[in-house]
Amino acid sequence: MLSIVLVLSLGSAQGIGLKAVGGGVGFTSVSFTSGASTESLSGLSLSGQAYMGDVAQNIGLYPEIVYWSASKNLGSGVDWSVSDFAINANARYNINSEGNVKPYVGAGLGINFLSTTVKMSVPFFGTMDVSGSATRFGINLLGGAEYKLNPSFSVLADARYVLASDFNHLMVRAGVMYALK
Repeated sequence: MLSIVLVLSLGSAQGIGLKAVGGGVGFTSVSFTSGASTESLSGLSLSGQAYMGDVAQNIGLYPEIVYWSASKNLGSGVDWSVSDFAINANARYNINSEGNVKPYVGAGLGINFLSTTVKMSVPFFGTMDVSGSATRFGINLLGGAEYKLNPSFSVLADARYVLASDFNHLMVRAGVMYALK
């Protein structure tokens, strides 16, 4: 809610508005810490984002939604899956450069709605599912580059690390942006 109020207040002061929309697909690797042990799993991520304009020179506002899912067979008939639906508000600093390739670094805040399920085979009882969910606030650290194909379309590639308590994760993605006129 705070990010919506911030966007609306910046919009009235700086001319913020929907400038471009896009999406992407990528790879996510998550590390989960439980007590003294750490497990890692990886899977596919899908994202949708918007460019809302610049809030300062070379600093753009990019809200987004991201969904990823990962699973792992832990052996002995036990499967573990984790998924996350995140709503993020990122700011990117576009590094001045010549040509069509525009590198950037950025940071943002997000809210992560996590879900996890453990499926196990129990002799004489069959399959048993144990599920849980949690909400985590996250800090996004990102860097990448955008390549302008023409005035309307750009392709991008970036990597980010999300600090979300015990569900820290690394994402690498490729995507497209379409400029609205």
